[in-house]
Amino acid sequence: MLSPGHVIDGRYEIVGPLGAGGMGQIYRARRVALGDDVAIKMLLSADADTEARERFLRESRASAQLRHPHIVSILDFDRDAQGRPFLVMELLSGPSLREELDVAGALGPARTAEVLTVVGGAVQLAHDRGLTHRDLKPANIVAHRYESGDRVYKVIDFGLVSLAATADATRLTLPYTFLGTIAYSAPEQLAGEAVGPAADQYSLAVVAYEMLTGKRPFDAPEPLQLAQKVMAGNAAPASTVRKSLPPGVDAVLARALGRTPAERWPSVAAFVEALVAALEPEAAPDDTGSLDGDALLSRYDIGDVLGPGRLGSTVRRGQHRALGIPVAIRHLRREGQPQWDALRARFLQEARTLQVRHPHLLHVRDYGEDASGVFVVTDLVEGPSLREVLAGGPAGWPRARRMILQMTDAGGALHRHGGLLTGVNPDTVRVTGSVGTEHVVLTSGGIRALPDVLATMRESQLRGQESSDLELPYLAPEVLMGRAPDDRSDLFTLGVMAYQLVTGRLPFAAATLPELLGAMLTTALPPVAGSEAPAQAAAAIRRGLAPDPAARGTLDDLQRAVRDPLSL
Repeated sequence: MLSPGHVIDGRYEIVGPLGAGGMGQIYRARRVALGDDVAIKMLLSADADTEARERFLRESRASAQLRHPHIVSILDFDRDAQGRPFLVMELLSGPSLREELDVAGALGPARTAEVLTVVGGAVQLAHDRGLTHRDLKPANIVAHRYESGDRVYKVIDFGLVSLAATADATRLTLPYTFLGTIAYSAPEQLAGEAVGPAADQYSLAVVAYEMLTGKRPFDAPEPLQLAQKVMAGNAAPASTVRKSLPPGVDAVLARALGRTPAERWPSVAAFVEALVAALEPEAAPDDTGSLDGDALLSRYDIGDVLGPGRLGSTVRRGQHRALGIPVAIRHLRREGQPQWDALRARFLQEARTLQVRHPHLLHVRDYGEDASGVFVVTDLVEGPSLREVLAGGPAGWPRARRMILQMTDAGGALHRHGGLLTGVNPDTVRVTGSVGTEHVVLTSGGIRALPDVLATMRESQLRGQESSDLELPYLAPEVLMGRAPDDRSDLFTLGVMAYQLVTGRLPFAAATLPELLGAMLTTALPPVAGSEAPAQAAAAIRRGLAPDPAARGTLDDLQRAVRDPLSL
C-alpha cells in the first residue's frame, strides 16, 4: 500500500487510496508538473506471476487503443523504481452505476435508454477493435461530471479484456478459471468456454434488467447456487417485476439473455437499438402537467404543486423514495416555449452554479430530461420569498443585518468555487424561520451575460408591465450594457437587495430597460435615508451601488462593515 505523499517516477504524487480493482490497487494521485489529479492503478507486487504482469500490460495496451468519450482515457504506463507496473488514467468523479442503483433502485426506461445508448456504443467500439471486456457490471460503469456541468458515463476496468484469437496468440486465462462477477457473467463464461462479444451483450442485458426493475434476472445467497441459476437460464420476464414496462421489452431482453451466444442479438449495437426502441413511450397528449415520467418515478414520489417557479417552471413537492428526504421538483415544460433552447440553457446554468454545499445556497440534488421538458430536484425550502418579506416594508436593522450577512456569505462561497450569484433577486431568495431567527437561502444565480436574461423574458416584462418579478433592477449597469458579470457585479446585486431591506424601496427603478440603465449611470448614489442602518454599514451599501465597478469596494468590505460590532 502506498502512502499519501509518495512520489512515483518523480511525476505522480499519491494523494490517497481509491480502492482495489481488477489486478491492482487504485490510487488518487496528482501530476507534479501539471497539478491536476489522476487515477493510478498499480500491480500489487513486483513479484506478481508472469500471467498477472502480462494481463496488466494487456489491459493497458487494450484500453489505450480505445479512444471513445465513454471509455476511461489512458494517460500513461510505466514501472516504478521497484519494478511495479502502473497505469495512469483520467480520474472520474463518480458515482458508479452500482452506487446509483443501491440508492435509487430501478432507474426506469428513459434513464436506462440514456445510459445503455452511450455504454453500448463504447462496448461496440471495443468489439469492432477485436476486444471483449468480459467484466461489464454496474461497478464498471462510472459517471463523471465535467467542470462545464456536463455529465457522462464511462466504461472502466478493461483488466479482463481478451484479444481476438490469432495464430500465435497466447492463452492468458487458464481453462475453467473465472475472473469476472458471477451475477453479470454469461453461461459460457461460467462454464470456462470461449468468450466473445456475445458475453458482453449478456452482461449488458443483466445491467439493463437491473436498471429497469431494481433486481437482477438471477440471484441467490451462495455463489454456486447463483452460477447454477445463470447456467440453467429462464429468467423471469422483466415485466413480472415491473408491470409498467412498455410491451416488447421482455422479448428484447430474453434474446440478449439467451443461454448460448447463437441465441443472442448479432451485436451489442443491435441489442441496444432494439431495447431503446422498445422503451420509447408512445406519443400521447398531456395537458395535465403531470410529471409522471419514468426518470422521476424511478427515484421520487411526486406530490402536490407548491406554486410557480423560475422561468415559468412549476414547483412540486416530492420525496426521494429510497432516502425518504423531502425535495422540491422544478419542472420546466417545453410545450408553448418559443425560446426553448435559451430557457433550457439558463435553467441548467442556474442549477450548475449551485453545485456548492453551503447553508445559504440551495442544494441541487438531481437533474433529468424527457420529451416534456427538463426538471431539477433540490432540497425543499419552506418559507416565503424575500419579495414577500419586503412587502411588509423595511426589515429593521438587526433583521436586515442578519439577512445581508447570510447572503454575502453565500456569495463568497460561490466566488471561491468559481461561481456567480448574478441573477439573484428577492423572488429567488427564500426566508425560513421566525422574525429574529431568519435563515435565507439563495435559490438561483449563474447569469453569464445580458442575453441570458433577455432571451428568457417576455415582451411585457421588458416593457415594464410585469415589474413585480422583473430581474433587471438587480443587475449591475455593466451587465445591462452587455459585459460579462464578475464579483463586483455580484456586489451590486447584493447592494440592491441590502438597500431594499433597510429602506423598503429599490435604489433605481424605471419602466423600461434604457431608462433603468440611465438611472443607474447618471443618478447620484441614493442615500440610505430613513433607515436604522449605522453610518458605516449604510456607506458600504451605498458604495456597492456605484456605477463604476472599481468604486464599489469588495464583498469582504461590505461584510466587514455590516458585521462590525458598532453596526449592532
